[in-house]
Amino acid sequence: MVIVSACCIERVNGNEAQEYIVCLLCGFDHCLDRCQSFVRNSSACLQKTDPVTNLLHEPAVALTFDDGPNFRYTPQVLDILYEQQVPATFFLVGQKLSRNGPLIKEMVSSGHEIGSHTFSHTDLTTLNIQQIQQEIHKTEKELKKILPNYTLQYLRPPYGRYNENLEQATDLDLVLWTVDSWDWGNPDADKIYNTVMCAIKGGDTIVFHDDNPETVKALKRIIAELKARDFQFVTVSQMYELEQDHPMQ
Repeated sequence: MVIVSACCIERVNGNEAQEYIVCLLCGFDHCLDRCQSFVRNSSACLQKTDPVTNLLHEPAVALTFDDGPNFRYTPQVLDILYEQQVPATFFLVGQKLSRNGPLIKEMVSSGHEIGSHTFSHTDLTTLNIQQIQQEIHKTEKELKKILPNYTLQYLRPPYGRYNENLEQATDLDLVLWTVDSWDWGNPDADKIYNTVMCAIKGGDTIVFHDDNPETVKALKRIIAELKARDFQFVTVSQMYELEQDHPMQ
């Protein structure tokens, strides 16, 4: 089951790929390049509490981080989240787990959530069901070595690409995103900040990557501005609970 819709992902059926692109600035399909150009050239845009009970009055946002853990930048992200008392969800690459055990333990002990981003960050739509399951199970096995009692619930497929084979291969919930920070394509803190703040609204899930210094630079500013706009920060699980209990009308 896909529980978060992406703003620009691909759902691939057989050999035919169809792009679903809805621009978060203007709301029209197939205008991503034009609107991303606007974001890139724009200089500006307009203590934790229980998120599930308080979000009836405050907009919610989920911060998520892909492609880690990274020995250099993930600790800096965790420091910012700790200082700001903000929870997040980290989608981890299995082949990076064994050498980053302390970081992973710190994530969970700090109240963050962990999801799978596959073992080798491969495009799962190019694999058969057995190969997909190997990617997922190898990641689960590596995580169990570090956190024996932690059970993965979520999978974020690399590049946001999924198909029927993936849905058949796993019972994990597939988690995508609604706001792409473009920190992988815009390696500049100001552009990352503007991209997120021009698009954000209540109920959004933002995707970042905790493997570069520009995301770290932008993150503290983004959190501060979201707090100024009275956003409440939640994990993916908490966001899903809110969507189930208080569906949008």
